[in-house]
Amino acid sequence: MPLVAFFGGDILDSIKQYFKKHPVIFMLLYTAVYFIIFLLLEIAVEPKFIIHSPIDDLIPFCEYFIVPYLMWFLYVPLVLFYLLCNDRASFWSMVKMMFVGNMLCLLIYAVFPNGVMPKKPVYNDNIFAHMVNILYYTDTPTNVCPSIHVLDTLSAHIALSRSVYVRENHIVKLTSFMFFIMVCISTVTLKQHSILDIFASLFLMVFLERYAYSKKPIQI
Repeated sequence: MPLVAFFGGDILDSIKQYFKKHPVIFMLLYTAVYFIIFLLLEIAVEPKFIIHSPIDDLIPFCEYFIVPYLMWFLYVPLVLFYLLCNDRASFWSMVKMMFVGNMLCLLIYAVFPNGVMPKKPVYNDNIFAHMVNILYYTDTPTNVCPSIHVLDTLSAHIALSRSVYVRENHIVKLTSFMFFIMVCISTVTLKQHSILDIFASLFLMVFLERYAYSKKPIQI
């Protein structure tokens, strides 16, 4: 039974209009639901498929890439709130790509439990290696394909690049794109992901971008 028939069109329209007027409440509710599902998957689901490519073995470990990897936690919210305050249309496009994409990733993790090989501690004596060890301790090697790190960064980059306030600013667009590349590199040099996880995210983003922007070309 369609949701409109079950709940009634007026109720769904009212909910939609309420969230349009109160996007912060929508983001808080979504974030709560997302983290509950993510944590349940982390606890309850054991990886049945190890994601690995021979190319992964050729990529050297580099602890310094912990910097762009962690900057992701700042970049994505900053872009989201910038668009919320300045370009509401681009904000909702980013929400469509990122929020729907994240939920699809969680669904894939549930029906296709996957992970990477357990990571060994890093013994290099520097602050970056210590940060990597903290990451390894707190982040299990599960639920990796597709990579949410890559998907969310690309969602932010596309939305920012398409914004009416940024689309002509080539410096901002190039900086954003370079950061996206750095995040992709960080996921494999820190051995958090296989290169296959990156390609899976890019494949998924083809459909998410079309969903959010119809058939308009991606501006990089």
